[in-house]
Amino acid sequence: MEKRLKGLKRAMESTSMRNLNFTDAMKKSIHESIAKESISEQDAFMNLLELLVTERTGFELSRLLTARGIHKYETEEGSLYALLHEQEQAGMIASSWGPSGEKYYYLTDKGRRALEKTSKRTWRSRLSFKEQPEG
Repeated sequence: MEKRLKGLKRAMESTSMRNLNFTDAMKKSIHESIAKESISEQDAFMNLLELLVTERTGFELSRLLTARGIHKYETEEGSLYALLHEQEQAGMIASSWGPSGEKYYYLTDKGRRALEKTSKRTWRSRLSFKEQPEG
């Protein structure tokens, strides 16, 4: 467990959280709910494109995706680089090497158009979903 999480656990045990008791069934239910919280490949890809509006390294992308709740690349960092390479081959993103040897990724015009098109489609689908009559 991460050092900061251990500290949080200790703090919680010494405050109001010490009076909470979870049954095994409750713990199992919580763990199952967390496991179900997965993001679609399309949503993960959209988040990646959004982040690449600004030039970023793979490391930065991994951290920012994690901050957005996309934990897939946190443990499978190689799959992020495979995706970046794939999108570079498709012309959606490009890369360049920084002065210290780090590789930076950014959107191409093709990638920007895809991001705009998908964003508009997502926005329209959200609007049409909200307009559905209840019943």
